[in-house]
Amino acid sequence: MSRTRLVFSGALLLFAIIFTFNHHLGFSVGDTMLSAIGISPYTTSYLSGVHITLFLGLGIFACGFYLTRKEIGKSFPGLAKGLWIVVIAIVLSYSYMTDKFMYVAKWGASGINAVSYVQNASSCTFNVLKTGETRATCDLTLKNYGRDSVSAVLLPDLARSYKFKDDPLLEALQSVQLRPVHVEIERHGTFTGKLEFYGKAESPLFVNGKLMDIVLDVGVDGANTVFDYDIP
Repeated sequence: MSRTRLVFSGALLLFAIIFTFNHHLGFSVGDTMLSAIGISPYTTSYLSGVHITLFLGLGIFACGFYLTRKEIGKSFPGLAKGLWIVVIAIVLSYSYMTDKFMYVAKWGASGINAVSYVQNASSCTFNVLKTGETRATCDLTLKNYGRDSVSAVLLPDLARSYKFKDDPLLEALQSVQLRPVHVEIERHGTFTGKLEFYGKAESPLFVNGKLMDIVLDVGVDGANTVFDYDIP
């Protein structure tokens, strides 16, 4: 068994897992990498069509698994036969492990730097009346990895959450001015709940609907971050 080949094959297998499978925020490192170089992780539109990251990652995963099993099998055939069990356990617990790792990575972080937002678990049901009065009921999940509780100001951006352009609804949503809502997130805690946002549309269009993957403005102690992972 060559130590160099074993390290290479093991690193390839680990990279494939990180590249392919979703971490604690609900998407993969591969999605982020492809988006960063201008390639959509999906063949057609936002979160639809064939998932390119998955197919590319599974190819790397198969190569890494085969090479690692081959190298281990030369000296530890029993371990090589049970390698698939270890790999499945890592894949199934990967999201959980990355979530726990964030408590270490953000050790000592405070305020907005300690807050993460699970965008792919979010949604908003909105109702715009002819008078312009608007109500949005949103399901949101935020995590506080810091050692102190935070008081966060939340404001969803309905227009940026709407993925279709050149649409009369987009103009109406762009004119909506919602009022923010305050929430308290305990230290090392998670906020998951339904919040009501009220406001007014300057260009009202009598309509209601539901949006997924909500772009969210989060403010803590005067510092703001707009969470939009923007996977095209």
